[in-house]
Amino acid sequence: MNQRNQLLVLSPEADDYAARIGAAGLPGLQVHTAVSPQQVPVPARSANLLLGSPDLIAAWLEQAGRLDWVQSTAAGVNELCQPGLRRDYRLTNVRDVLGPSMSEYVFAYMLAVERRMMRLYQAQQEHVWLGSDHSGYRCLHELTLGVIGLGSIGRHIAATGAHFGMRVLGLRNHPQALEHVERVFGPDELEAFLPQPDYLVMVLPDTPATHGFMNAQRLALMKPEAVLINVGRGATVDEAALLQALRRRTLRAAVLDVFEHEPLPPDSPLWDLPEVLITPHNSARSFARQIVGIFIDNYRRFLSGQALKYRIDFERGY
Repeated sequence: MNQRNQLLVLSPEADDYAARIGAAGLPGLQVHTAVSPQQVPVPARSANLLLGSPDLIAAWLEQAGRLDWVQSTAAGVNELCQPGLRRDYRLTNVRDVLGPSMSEYVFAYMLAVERRMMRLYQAQQEHVWLGSDHSGYRCLHELTLGVIGLGSIGRHIAATGAHFGMRVLGLRNHPQALEHVERVFGPDELEAFLPQPDYLVMVLPDTPATHGFMNAQRLALMKPEAVLINVGRGATVDEAALLQALRRRTLRAAVLDVFEHEPLPPDSPLWDLPEVLITPHNSARSFARQIVGIFIDNYRRFLSGQALKYRIDFERGY
């Protein structure tokens, strides 16, 4: 069979992806691999299909020839939606695969905060037996969870909260009733929504509309004992305003997996605040098997002229 489509897999895990795609026996597809734009082989430079990390694809994009379709290996594709970058192709991302791992992250830290795990671990290192007065905590079923961004990940977090017995509230652009969510608020109802959650989880993409979304005015609406968890994009939180809220103790704590500038600079004051828990953008892990499954399904759709799943709107960024 003549090879009609050329696929460039551009990722640190390129060989793994390529092996899984090859095992699927997809028709009319020749696969090339590279771990960086600098290592793209000459035959792959005319590939009409791309699968890979958004940052690597963005670095390669202007050197690529005709492109029909780009499949991101990540949910966030902000790097590919920047002004000035070419948009003459279909862009798809991965969805419905990150919810479980991100929910585990969110609730691991909720439980760690409520059960004071960090203080207990510190006491263990110091060989100190803390008295019962240090063991008081709130159970999750007594608390209210707020989720900003009710896409597939946000809905999974909401469902997990409901399974813990939490009261679950949500915020989205187009409010509609959702399973496991007591009430979904619209963007014009922030003043009613933000004062209620004990834990506020942000799962927003980075778009012009969401940049700096959680600013000083909105942080001030939250209850002083509330905890902010951001697993969406760092630019959606005004870090200076967050620092001020934490220092003034108008916010109990923050769990941050994403930041406006990554890696987080060593001189960032966030590192030194005891009320902040920092992780290096690792709340979610995409598994090659799941990503390749999405690619295979979309490739078959591509061949048959069907609409691709998880298509990105460049203007909206998601």
